[in-house]
Amino acid sequence: MVAAIHSSHPHCELLKDLLSDLASSETRTTHLTEMAYEWCSVVCKNYSSLKDGKDLLLLSLEIGFHHLDPKKQQINAELVHTEHHQGLANIVFESKSGEAIADLLCAWTSRSFSHQPYTSLNIYAKHLISLHYLYPFPPRLRDLIMCTIVLIGYQEFQQVGVEGFIGLLNDLQVNIKEVIGSGYHWAKLLLVTIQTSEGIQHLSHSYWDLLVEFTIFYLQYLEDITYSPHVMASLKEVGEWDKLECWIGIVWMLYPPEGGKTEEEELRHTTLSLFHKKPDAIHKLMQWMERCAHGQRPIPGSFQQIYEQMHKEEAQQAGL
Repeated sequence: MVAAIHSSHPHCELLKDLLSDLASSETRTTHLTEMAYEWCSVVCKNYSSLKDGKDLLLLSLEIGFHHLDPKKQQINAELVHTEHHQGLANIVFESKSGEAIADLLCAWTSRSFSHQPYTSLNIYAKHLISLHYLYPFPPRLRDLIMCTIVLIGYQEFQQVGVEGFIGLLNDLQVNIKEVIGSGYHWAKLLLVTIQTSEGIQHLSHSYWDLLVEFTIFYLQYLEDITYSPHVMASLKEVGEWDKLECWIGIVWMLYPPEGGKTEEEELRHTTLSLFHKKPDAIHKLMQWMERCAHGQRPIPGSFQQIYEQMHKEEAQQAGL
């Protein structure tokens, strides 16, 4: 097969039919996955001289990876990544085939005892933020995009465009049950993203709720993420009280004044403003604080004082 991929081979024109037959077969083996990935490398190396190069690539990916479960990143195959595999990214994404893109992401995010995810995953960042034409994403592609985002990390998406990255996140609408195995990585990614000007303005409210849950679960692992005081001021200025509710809860849990990362007076004033705009927020924040305290740290005394103050005001108003 490898020899036949070269355009000078007398049977080269039969390759497409042969690969089509293999793609339609229900029989899949570990060795076939390994061979199909090797074919991809050879096709990329000889791509400019192949008449059906794109078709050969997409069929090879389908043969090797279409049958694999995207939620099981550990596979039995031993993939050998070569420099020629880098050529896959542009060709596959330019095909605009959701199935082919999913096959490629499956190949490059998989790991085994002998290989790790492809080290050049960062080149996918610019491609992933341009996938809006495939929305709503098929389930398999969606799972693989979420996996790839974690492996790439925030920094690469920042370089290609935070607003495009946020658009991708909003299309994905990730929920906590789907990423429980990689929740810590999502927590860090969301905490950084939310503190950007684009995140404040455009990130779906569901992610603010999600970050509250992640903060409760992964509190001790997030304390090294830099705190940006402008988030509270920005949300308050534009009256985003629902997002501010989530953010103030996160700040009290993760960056309390007792830790020296926030100004107590500023946080106190903003918290009181929130409670006056959304009276029910006081009880929601206390529930979050109690859940966090039960697992990891006591409720900050400064928050307890504010809660007691607002509780007295509630009682007085109820008595009237």
